[in-house]
Amino acid sequence: MKDFTFETFKMILLSLQSGGYHIMPFLEFINIKKISSRYVILRHDVDRFLMQTLQMARMEADNGIRATYYFRAIPSIFKPDIIKEVVELGHEIGYHYEDLSICHGNKNKSIEHFKKNLDELRNYYPVKTICMHGSPLSKWDNKSIWQHYDYCEFGITGDTSFDVDYNKLFYITDNGRAWNKTSVSIRDKVESPFKIPIKNSFHMIDLINDGNIPREVMINAHPDTFFDFGMRYLLNWGYIESKNIVKRFIVKHGLIK
Repeated sequence: MKDFTFETFKMILLSLQSGGYHIMPFLEFINIKKISSRYVILRHDVDRFLMQTLQMARMEADNGIRATYYFRAIPSIFKPDIIKEVVELGHEIGYHYEDLSICHGNKNKSIEHFKKNLDELRNYYPVKTICMHGSPLSKWDNKSIWQHYDYCEFGITGDTSFDVDYNKLFYITDNGRAWNKTSVSIRDKVESPFKIPIKNSFHMIDLINDGNIPREVMINAHPDTFFDFGMRYLLNWGYIESKNIVKRFIVKHGLIK
């Protein structure tokens, strides 16, 4: 079986369920005062390929799993019909903001841009949580907009960068089509004491089954990473590996912070 297919990701989720983990969207985590059991905050940053997003959302719903889907506001991603179907499947919707990068660092324009896009997204879901888009080739770090403004004033109760204690929670991301591959991760990373290498999805499943994953976890799985095996799978593999060459150079030489 090939890695980074929908089937392998489904196996990860089922292993977590069998291991006693409660899989939840980010807003549920924010609203729960105390969690006594094992849990996974399941998050999907929707960057490309909306058909992959629908396939992911349907697969999870079929297995009784709810997640948070963070949609960018760019024309290729902000499609009301797709957003509404993801909502109907029972998932949370959030805003995957990149306003500072789009507005070239102008904080006044950025916050107006943020408010406009948030209001538009709220036509389809009462958005309460947000997540910055890494914009890996931009010199602007989108979450730095909150050095000048307070997202709580816009009715937001949680930002994945600021409302999670990553000293207690193990963060796992598929950035660069690998799990926690720091050599190609520019902004999709957190400060954390957990140093658990994950070789591939099958290794992750073994870690889960052997009880070697912490009790508190966040998984960020981009739907556009996962494909059924075939030509599109191979083309996406080539595309991501090409991006990784550029990102590896940026990370190695510290060109973008």
